[in-house]
Amino acid sequence: MSSPSFDGPRHSRQPWILGAVAVAVVIVIVLVVTLTSGGNASPTVGAGGRPIVVMTPSPGSSSYRDAQQIQLSVGPNKYFVPYTRIVVLECADSGGQTSNLPKSDVGCDGNTVQGFSILVDKDGSFSTDHYQLFSLPNTVLGEPADNRPACNQSQTCVLYVGQDQTNFTAPKVFSAPFTIVAANVPKAPKR
Repeated sequence: MSSPSFDGPRHSRQPWILGAVAVAVVIVIVLVVTLTSGGNASPTVGAGGRPIVVMTPSPGSSSYRDAQQIQLSVGPNKYFVPYTRIVVLECADSGGQTSNLPKSDVGCDGNTVQGFSILVDKDGSFSTDHYQLFSLPNTVLGEPADNRPACNQSQTCVLYVGQDQTNFTAPKVFSAPFTIVAANVPKAPKR
């Protein structure tokens, strides 16, 4: 009588092991992609622990259009005080450089503060899906041609996103720099 062969059970385990390894590899890939992209291809916290303003659509390589509505969001953070109001307004940022960010509200256009309220959630996050961008100066806002700041295809701007636009020591962050294709530009008065 021949002895029983154990080749059967050993070979039948190999497909199971290969299947488990394949599943593990897929899980690792999904985790790596999710963790490195922040779940939405954008990090939520930048240098110094300040949250990052996500603009959708992103400023990318093309300009926004005058009067275009965008979505703004800031992910969970410990920077903004929960349940406080957030103000958003357009500010000058000559050349799109961090060193040229405004130091006070003088470099910003108070006419771009919009009437709706954005409140910080318990975890520091907030969002709005209807912030309207304007080329500046803008006739829709009742601005003369020499009004400042200028924000158009050649003059870079940022969004101030903060808790008190009149107090630049209060919690605030700035968006990525962007430009806007002008449409409602006031004409300079004839002299």
